[in-house]
Amino acid sequence: MSLAAIPHVLVIDDDQAVLGMVSDALAHHGMAVHPFSEGKAAMKLLEDPLGPPLDLVISDINMEGMDGFDVIHRVKSINPSLPVVLMTGQASLEYAIRAMRMGAANLFQKPLTLRELLNNVFRLVGLHRELRMAEAGLKGLVRESRLFSFRSDRVDIPSTVMHLTDRLVPMGFASSSNVDVIAMAFHEALVNALEHGNLEMDSSLKGDLFAAQDAYSILRHERLSDPGFASRTIEVYMNASPDCYEVVIKDEGKGFNTKKISRISDETLAKQCGRGLALIHMVMDEVTHNAKGNEIRMVLKKK
Repeated sequence: MSLAAIPHVLVIDDDQAVLGMVSDALAHHGMAVHPFSEGKAAMKLLEDPLGPPLDLVISDINMEGMDGFDVIHRVKSINPSLPVVLMTGQASLEYAIRAMRMGAANLFQKPLTLRELLNNVFRLVGLHRELRMAEAGLKGLVRESRLFSFRSDRVDIPSTVMHLTDRLVPMGFASSSNVDVIAMAFHEALVNALEHGNLEMDSSLKGDLFAAQDAYSILRHERLSDPGFASRTIEVYMNASPDCYEVVIKDEGKGFNTKKISRISDETLAKQCGRGLALIHMVMDEVTHNAKGNEIRMVLKKK
């Protein structure tokens, strides 16, 4: 995160155990947390002109009274650019589609994988702040192409997502209320290219430990230190025209059998790991792969 100010996060959940767990985890990592057990009281804080400058809202979906969908609707009506992350104990394709269409930056299945949630929160807070600073200077941009090439051990995924996303609102391919959703899709594609492509890592190794490292992060560190893996490159191409916004990401991994890509299902979305492609397909207008399976092409079209 490039800005030094402490991030303020609003957390809403009527399950006191989950509310306490998430709030404690965020506070432990240096965030100012504002926990609420019901939505209406939380919205009063958001509407207060003297309230804290919020960077993110995290809300459960299934709550009595004001549920998570009511929360995201209210948040986006007050502050369209404020990212919202939803949590649910019963993830379904219907829930995910509805959440994404309303502008949710991500949807997490309970029981939560705290490591994944925390990583998502830090990424969204940083992106939220930097995008708002960048958008004002890009008005009037009509056409642009960019090409990036990174070694595996030098790629900065958050910064790359920023460069792929900062044109979306000024060029009319996104609004302040849903740009975070598109950023999430680019982030998932880059992570897939690095970790599952170039580093050949398996999502099943991921754990949910508060220790500094788990089996997945240990292997990731080892492979980034191995010249055979570290020297592999990731190429990222962005082409923005008045009617089409295209991003192509290619890695030097072995690829995968694209014929085995399954249809999006409730089971796919309920997975804590390995659901990136499903989320990408939900957000983008077009998603294609090359024959080898080491390149993804994502397209947004002007609505």
